[in-house]
Amino acid sequence: MLFVSFGLFLACGPNNLTTFDHNGENREYLLHSPTSESSDARPLLLNLHGYGGTANDQMEWADMRSLADANNFLLVYPQGTSMSGSTHWNSSLPSSDNKSTADDFGFLNALVDHLIANNNVDANRVYVGGYSNGGFMSYSLACYHSDKYAAIFAVSSTMTNAFEGDCAPTRPISVFSANGTDDGTVPYAGGTDYNGQADVVEYWKNHNNITTDAEVTDVTSAIQLTRYSGGDNGTAIDHYRLEGGTHVWHSDDFGGSDLNTLVWEFVSAHSLSGAVE
Repeated sequence: MLFVSFGLFLACGPNNLTTFDHNGENREYLLHSPTSESSDARPLLLNLHGYGGTANDQMEWADMRSLADANNFLLVYPQGTSMSGSTHWNSSLPSSDNKSTADDFGFLNALVDHLIANNNVDANRVYVGGYSNGGFMSYSLACYHSDKYAAIFAVSSTMTNAFEGDCAPTRPISVFSANGTDDGTVPYAGGTDYNGQADVVEYWKNHNNITTDAEVTDVTSAIQLTRYSGGDNGTAIDHYRLEGGTHVWHSDDFGGSDLNTLVWEFVSAHSLSGAVE
């Protein structure tokens, strides 16, 4: 059973959670609709908190509301269930590896369907990602529900299922990740419970049938980007290595940009149908 700590709690004023019934259980999420008026179908982005965190924490820490307004996408921060006072996501298939019996795959997929049915959402451009335990969940959604998500992002996170034989994506999917080399919770090089970042990148490179060499760029003296492109269906992989980075949603200067912007720029270039023109 894997426990990935939230790492940092923030003092922030609560936003109102929307209740969503899933299989008779009240689940919750925060929804931010872009302020701009448009008749175009909007992309949808889900951003998942870490273990012990909340939707409110994640909205304040990884605040993409201004990006949603500027780029006309629907932004959602789902709320995990509580186990002994700690919120979490069950990122494994039903088994003793999970933290509880909560059906998080079912909840998130049903939430996406609900939002598509009740909002002007482009079902070809649904993205999911998160921090720590939320990132684990995003990798698992890519493994088991790749038909629903056009791209994923994971921050201070990794996979547990890449080489255990149960990750079985049915389509190519683009992956964005950012990890610190001094992460004491999710070790960069991996360990007994976790896949190292090099292995995770290699897994998705192979799955997406990317045969070209990586483009490696020193974004700053402490941040290196490894980029693979030209995969099946226009898929790509961006991995940011932060030298000395710890277990956080990284607030570093990414060469004049920031993590939230880089996430949106990456995922928004992809759809279930291929690269977005």
